Amino acid sequence: MTKEETINKINEVKQMKLPHMTYAKVKQYHYGNILGFEETEENIKIMDEYFYRFLDPKNEQFKNGCWVCGNKDIYLSWGITHGIAHSNCCGLSYNVLHYPKDICKDKKLFDDCLKIILQYHPEGFEVRKD
Repeated sequence: MTKEETINKINEVKQMKLPHMTYAKVKQYHYGNILGFEETEENIKIMDEYFYRFLDPKNEQFKNGCWVCGNKDIYLSWGITHGIAHSNCCGLSYNVLHYPKDICKDKKLFDDCLKIILQYHPEGFEVRKD
């Protein structure tokens, strides 16, 4: 993919207004109750703000597929940043490990690592034109 094609793809996908991930969806899709998480209004708000940066993996447009290349069979390789993996198809970063300190540095929200593979939402992407 050329730089121009990448810019066009990001802009095209941003126009689709894809749904963001939320705490309720994490709970529904993967866990039920998260170990050690106290469901207060404040804690749920913190989780929602954190998960907003990710795409809902069960959205209709890219259901369990990549929003960059559209591939449904995504194979990930670990990068050098802890908890981040990259698609072997197009290189898109995925966050695979989510820790309490990543979500809220001031207090511990839950007891364990959430092992959820999430794509970053396209709203957070841009390609510099320089």
